[in-house]
Amino acid sequence: MSAPQLEPLPAPLTPAREPDAGFIRTLRFRLMFSVALVHVVLMGIFVTDAVREQSDRIQAELFSRGRSLASLTAVASTNALLTEDLGALAEIIQRVKSQPDVVYCEISDSRGYVLGTTRPERLGKRLPLLATNSEQFPLADGDHTLDLRENIRIAGQMVGTATLGLSTVRMDSAMAKTWREGLLFILAALIAGSGAAWALSLLTTRGLHGMLDVVRRISRGDLNARVPVTTRDEVGVLAVAFNNMVSSLKRASEKAALEHERRTQAERLACVGEMSATIAHEIRNPLSAIINSVNLLGGDTLSQEDRAQVIAILNNESGRLNRILGDFLNFAKIRESEAVRADLKGLIEEIANMLYQDHRTEEGLRLTISCAPEAQSAVFDRDQLRQVLWNLMLNALQAMPEGGELSIRTKRDGGKITVNIVDTGCGIPPSALKEITKPFITSRKGGTGLGLAIVQRILVQHGTQLSITSHEGVGTQVSFQLNGDD
Repeated sequence: MSAPQLEPLPAPLTPAREPDAGFIRTLRFRLMFSVALVHVVLMGIFVTDAVREQSDRIQAELFSRGRSLASLTAVASTNALLTEDLGALAEIIQRVKSQPDVVYCEISDSRGYVLGTTRPERLGKRLPLLATNSEQFPLADGDHTLDLRENIRIAGQMVGTATLGLSTVRMDSAMAKTWREGLLFILAALIAGSGAAWALSLLTTRGLHGMLDVVRRISRGDLNARVPVTTRDEVGVLAVAFNNMVSSLKRASEKAALEHERRTQAERLACVGEMSATIAHEIRNPLSAIINSVNLLGGDTLSQEDRAQVIAILNNESGRLNRILGDFLNFAKIRESEAVRADLKGLIEEIANMLYQDHRTEEGLRLTISCAPEAQSAVFDRDQLRQVLWNLMLNALQAMPEGGELSIRTKRDGGKITVNIVDTGCGIPPSALKEITKPFITSRKGGTGLGLAIVQRILVQHGTQLSITSHEGVGTQVSFQLNGDD
């Protein structure tokens, strides 16, 4: 039988974690955002229309005032233009220039000579008109002067032209101020709307958050939790329906608990009866042999040789009886596991060496150990796992009376450490494979059938269970998992 050997295994992959959802995905945020958005859009449309209407009104007033002023200039300068009274024309020009927003004013005769103007460098010269046509709003980009032209007519005949320019700077400033006030109004509406939306969303979802808290309490087992009903709206109706559902769930849970207790009690009694019958059957044969041996020893007919044989039988059967009772006590009194991180590889090698010492005289037995570097420690109860490994490895060796190979391998699967024990023995019949971990089920002569049952109970306390794969004439693999992370 060869000594234990170590073989490395590949490292496992670590699964990625999914990101958590944020506040923007909550119902409260979506409701608040929707209300605030609708509020801002409506306020924006209202402010835009109001500012545009005011802008159109200011432009219309400026244009109307300019047209009126140009017409009055043309009428007032008719006589002075006919008589070429330059003094009168200059006085008219100064009066017009004193009006608000007037940039320039000019009067020309039919020949194109400038007879009166606010620009002295043009006076008395034949120059093109400052405004060939009257302008309309909107003006060109960068143009801040509204140019107006008014023909001077006498008896239907044009005798001159009056041109007038009005500054739009004051109008533009007023419109810019209006737009700024409108934007401030929209900002104020956004703040007020957001506050109102937050209050509305809080009132709307408060009942849902209370329901969520109750759901969490129910998930922890508190079926007495109820949602307080404070409103009569849809949330209140939902809270009433939810409370009714929880009440029904509590009644169903209590009924299921009573039924489970009844069935558990019945199964416990049946199990006790079955175990009692099995124990009575198991101890009847050795007890009968002990009684017969005692009766034989009480007589005087036995020779010295027969007496020695009877004493040997008495010792063997009493030992067998003691093993049966010991296995039963071990099965019935398995303590709670005290799992800590420990050296799994060292424990496997320790038990393997003990088995090697017990079976080293047997020919053809080989034992190998392969522990991956990342699977050499785990979280377990050392004493209990010692019993598990001893039973499983001893069963594997007993399944190979004519020799074979026993392999113990460990590897990491995510956060778990998998332990595989593989033998090349006789295997387990398929008919017995499903029942082999039940108490008092055994295929080995002289066995109590409690070894694998004890193993299974210990592994269940470790949060795992035994997995067995076997093929007759080929061998058996038993495996289980331990926590690899604290």
